[in-house]
Amino acid sequence: MVLLFLAYLLLTSYLGPYRYGQFQFVLSYITLFGVVIDFGIQQYIIKKISEDRTQAKKYFHNFLAVEIFLSAIVYGSMVAVAWYNGYDPLVIKAIIVGGFGVAINGLTYPFLSVMTVYYDLKKVAFLNFLSSAINVTLIFITIAIHGSIVLLTAQQVIYAVLAVTIYYHFIQKHIGKPEIIRGVLSVDKKLIKSILKSALPFALLVGFSTVYNRIDIVLITRILGYAQTGIYSAAYKFFDLLAFFPAVVSHALYPLFATLMAQNKLAEIRDTLEKYMRFMAALALPLGVGGSILSKQIIGILSPDYAAAAPVLAILVWAPVILFMYIVVNSIVVSQLTKFAMIITGVNVVLNTIGNIILLPRIGIIGAAIMTIASEFVQGLFYFYFVKTRITDFRFFSLIWQPALGSMVMGVAVWYVRSLPIFVAVPIGVVVYGLVLLALRFFKRDDLAYLKTLFSRAV
Repeated sequence: MVLLFLAYLLLTSYLGPYRYGQFQFVLSYITLFGVVIDFGIQQYIIKKISEDRTQAKKYFHNFLAVEIFLSAIVYGSMVAVAWYNGYDPLVIKAIIVGGFGVAINGLTYPFLSVMTVYYDLKKVAFLNFLSSAINVTLIFITIAIHGSIVLLTAQQVIYAVLAVTIYYHFIQKHIGKPEIIRGVLSVDKKLIKSILKSALPFALLVGFSTVYNRIDIVLITRILGYAQTGIYSAAYKFFDLLAFFPAVVSHALYPLFATLMAQNKLAEIRDTLEKYMRFMAALALPLGVGGSILSKQIIGILSPDYAAAAPVLAILVWAPVILFMYIVVNSIVVSQLTKFAMIITGVNVVLNTIGNIILLPRIGIIGAAIMTIASEFVQGLFYFYFVKTRITDFRFFSLIWQPALGSMVMGVAVWYVRSLPIFVAVPIGVVVYGLVLLALRFFKRDDLAYLKTLFSRAV
């Protein structure tokens, strides 16, 4: 996350709003197509293997067979649609290269499913770091040789090839040596049909989630052009970076909650949910308050060309805050209430799309930021409701009042020092926030031990 943040600081300045807008459009475009490759099967397979690990190898081979087929179909489709729409030649070239990487990366999903079920996430973390390292390296190379966005998208291909190779060795610890050719050729057609049918709610859920997270970039490009896309993406990049942490937490909790639900351990589910939610709130709320107050200084780190992104960031920074708050219940909903999650996210796609179409021509990219916040809020609100009413009741406000009060006090302090350099203002805010939490006795003796126990399961 740190490496990417530093690299993107240089990249945004190098490309400028217009070319950076092109680059972000390409990434959003291939991501929207890439979600079809997964087809929601990964979440379903994780759930099934978590319930019966003896079937891991069987599910792995059949999942891989499906991914090979879907990868080929999706790659051809994304290139064909780009040609049909007459995108800029440079954009089409970037889609061809980046799209091929997305297609190859689709083959890693079966491996990742097995690794997740067996909580072997330290190796997954290594591959995530490798992806970031490759990305950072290509960014520096592109800047050094004055390359184009096509070279930047090559990261997708390099990482995907390495990931498949490395995962092939990692997975042997859990299911033995994969018999790729034999396994793919001897697929269970009846099982694949069952998987596709059962995974449809997961597919729609993942698809809707990707669309409502990426549709704003596509609509901004179409309505306002690449330059405005670049300015909005500069602010949105902070959302992407901050959203990395809750994504990791969700990835670790998903198989844990699936296992606990299969064992009907509702008390342990409630205990885990409340403790994690408390920790996430303590991280999220000061990020929102501090990010809004210091948005101008944060964007100022990039380049004067992106000054218009500051008010966008002041709003957008609350999107990861909301995500932090509901990511724990998200792991339960996706695992146990998939159809409800699908419906909620589908409605969100419609609201987000309509809202952007209405607001973008009137108030510009501020409208897209508003709709992102609205979408996250609606998602979180319904997820809380369904978990409380259908899985287990849990506390919320009594868990977050201390971080909320601490964030308010911190916000006052940061407001008074906001004219200072950001590397001075931020530490002041952190110290004030920490002292308030200490005074309110937020920290408990068993917090560190509990976190160590939970993360030991994930590594």
